[in-house]
Amino acid sequence: MISLDKKILDPNSAVAQRMIEYGKENELFIIIPSKEKRSFDLSPNVHVQSTCGKNKVTQFLSLKRTGKKLVKENSIQAITTQDLFFTGLVGWLLKRKFRIKLEVQMHGDFLGDYYKKQWLRLCLAKFVLKRADVIRVVGERIRQSLVNLGVAENKIEVRPISVDVDEIKNYQPKFNLHQKYPGFEKIFLVLGRLDPVKNVGWLVDVFMEVIKQKNYLLLIVGSGAEEAKIKSLITDHRLFCNVVLEGWTDDPYSYIKTADCMLFPSLSEGYGLVAMEAGAAGTPVIMNDVGVANYELKPSEKVKILPINDKDAWIKAILEV
Repeated sequence: MISLDKKILDPNSAVAQRMIEYGKENELFIIIPSKEKRSFDLSPNVHVQSTCGKNKVTQFLSLKRTGKKLVKENSIQAITTQDLFFTGLVGWLLKRKFRIKLEVQMHGDFLGDYYKKQWLRLCLAKFVLKRADVIRVVGERIRQSLVNLGVAENKIEVRPISVDVDEIKNYQPKFNLHQKYPGFEKIFLVLGRLDPVKNVGWLVDVFMEVIKQKNYLLLIVGSGAEEAKIKSLITDHRLFCNVVLEGWTDDPYSYIKTADCMLFPSLSEGYGLVAMEAGAAGTPVIMNDVGVANYELKPSEKVKILPINDKDAWIKAILEV
């Protein structure tokens, strides 16, 4: 496995524990690009190695070199890569050299409208897609995007991200958001990575209009590349009273189950786990038409699916919760 997920390097993380489960069926060698070289076993069957490199180029070369060594020494029969780009290209080079099976994972809808301007990434993705033996996707929307592109359906495997509905329904929240943030009529939650594609800055602008009519709270729980930008928006528009940015949490269910509504403004998604978890908890969801919307998660009394970036529709939907 060629992965970009550095959480695997923490043996106590949920991701690392998932790798141990994978290793119960087959021996698994995992390589991860990093600035620091490490090597250790998560279990007798799961071996992890991070490759060193100061930048993308040196990390790419190190991944390729490490991959060649592992394939030769361990008679590896298949490669799986986390994406169609950086790791996918390394996977294809190893497949070509050793004539072994290549599976590429596609977690995001990189063929959707949001990514059309990133022509270099798209060209690389299409190059790798054509040469992969198996394309593993997390949702029906991505499968349909690939079929529309002309990818053979028998190459596509849909493996949804597991949502433990019973666990979420039975989970007892460790706190209540209305007690933590008293005085608001309703509390709206955004939970996840703060990257441009997540569109949280746009949602803050939407909320500026909402709070002119209602005393609502927008609670943003997460971290990422857009964190500084979102803080600036809150400061510049003096939204301290109605928009709060918290860091990431290890207890997302307490937030999801005690919020009045989950907001999911992403511009593109391969799936949308948080939206599915909110649906399982019975928490109302307002989301753009991306990822699981209209596929795994259908419109209902508690699920509103809106056209992407329709500001008026979002304001109306929030006020109607």
